[in-house]
Amino acid sequence: MNKAELQAFLDRPMTAIVATVGAKGGVHSVPVWYRFRAGSFRIWTDGSRQWVKNARRNPQVSVVVAEHEAPYAAVVARGEAEVEVDPAGMKDDIRGIVERYLPEGEVDAYIAQWAALRTIVRIEALQIRAWGRGY
Repeated sequence: MNKAELQAFLDRPMTAIVATVGAKGGVHSVPVWYRFRAGSFRIWTDGSRQWVKNARRNPQVSVVVAEHEAPYAAVVARGEAEVEVDPAGMKDDIRGIVERYLPEGEVDAYIAQWAALRTIVRIEALQIRAWGRGY
């Protein structure tokens, strides 16, 4: 995929899988909603979740976004996570993430329901592999 195709693929409302390394060295993977902009994934989450704790301890993470139907296109990224509480631009990140997954009329209620979540995890994609069809 070229850059435009990559962005178009990642703009689709698919769930990403984020993999972190646990305290004992095991892999911990979770599905997340995300937004991809300027080479980084943004994820709105609860700062007490295990994957976030793992990312604080070891920021080396991977992210996978894949189609579940033909042609089975996918993106696999490796990067570094930065966990931010109440960062500048958080409201824009939250709205940008939620708008990707919910109809416009449901966005504000959803955000209000989770107003206590104040953590944005930014994953800078240092390496991206992408393909337009699976093997």
